Amino acid sequence: MNQLKKLRAQKDEKKKSLLFELEVTRAEVQSSEARAQSFEARGQRSEEENKGLQAEVNKLQGEVETSWRLGNEKFLQCKEFDNLCSERASVYFEHGFNGCLTQFRANAYSEDEHPALFINVVALDDMPEEGEMVEEDNSGSEAAAPPILIYASRLSLDL
Repeated sequence: MNQLKKLRAQKDEKKKSLLFELEVTRAEVQSSEARAQSFEARGQRSEEENKGLQAEVNKLQGEVETSWRLGNEKFLQCKEFDNLCSERASVYFEHGFNGCLTQFRANAYSEDEHPALFINVVALDDMPEEGEMVEEDNSGSEAAAPPILIYASRLSLDL
C-alpha cells in the first residue's frame, strides 16, 4: 500500500507540474496574442498616419505648383521682365543688323552704290524712345519720317 500511495503521490505531483506548465503555456499564448493584437493595432495606426501624411504631401505639392505658377505669371507681367526682354531684343537686333550690314558689304553690296536702301544708324539713334512725344513736321517729306519707314516705303512694305 505504501507503494500505491507513493505512486499516487508521484502521479499527483506530475499532474500538478503538468497543470502548472499548461497554465504557464496558456499565459504565454495569451501574452503572445495580446502582443500580436498590439502590433496589428500599431500597424493600422501607422497605415492611417501614412495615408494622412501622403494626403498632406499631395496638398503641399499642389500648393507649390500653384505658388510657382502664380510667381511665374507675376514675373512675366512685371516691369523687370519687360526691361530684360527689351534689352535682349535690342542686343539681338543690333547684332543682327550689324551682321547683315557686314554680309552685304562682304558680298560687294556697298552703301555708295545703293545708299537709299541702307538705314541711317545715326538717325535711328536720334529716334525718340517708346512713349516719348515727338514734334511732328507736317511738311510731308520723306526727311521727316523715321529712316526705317523710308526704307520700308522704298521697298513697298507696309509697316
